[in-house]
Amino acid sequence: MKKLKIPEQTVERLPLYLRRTEELYSDGEESVTSHQFVKDLPGINSDNLRKDLSYFGSYGKKGSGYDISQLQEELRNILRLHMETLVVLVGAGNLGTALLTHQDFNRWGFRITAAFDNDPDKIDDPIGGIRVRPTHDMRPTIQDEGIEVAMIAVPSDSAQLVADSLVSAGIKGILNFAPALLEVPPEITVKQMDITSKLKELNYYLD
Repeated sequence: MKKLKIPEQTVERLPLYLRRTEELYSDGEESVTSHQFVKDLPGINSDNLRKDLSYFGSYGKKGSGYDISQLQEELRNILRLHMETLVVLVGAGNLGTALLTHQDFNRWGFRITAAFDNDPDKIDDPIGGIRVRPTHDMRPTIQDEGIEVAMIAVPSDSAQLVADSLVSAGIKGILNFAPALLEVPPEITVKQMDITSKLKELNYYLD
């Protein structure tokens, strides 16, 4: 049976829905209508919510809306947050150091299990409890530990070479912080986190 392809915009909205359920749950709410749910989610309306959730099942009851606790659990399952995801980081510079010491990853079940860099001065440095390893250890580490997700925080001129190495080692998903567009096989998912480009976009709207 062919797997249903979920629109990318729908997937991008799922974490926002999960965060909204957490806010409502924290406020002591037990149920919510679709209109109430989206009122603090800019650019998202109740039709978006209902259609997005319909890809994954039947949620909500006419008259009473959504059970917040149940919806929260369902969203966590859809986003696979019930299981730990191991992540490797390539690039232990300033940005890489910030990522290694970022506490929210662990909270959501993402554990950076290894960090790599080609700078001899960084090798064996413990950053955020993670020992930086040489890049030639990348492939065996990924394959031995069955890691499927990587973050790239290297200069733009090195990003493609790093991505090629990660893909050949078995990585299936890449979060790319380097200001470079990566060419990867179609089965590999890449999410681009180009901070400079986003600042440029923001600057445009200031006029």
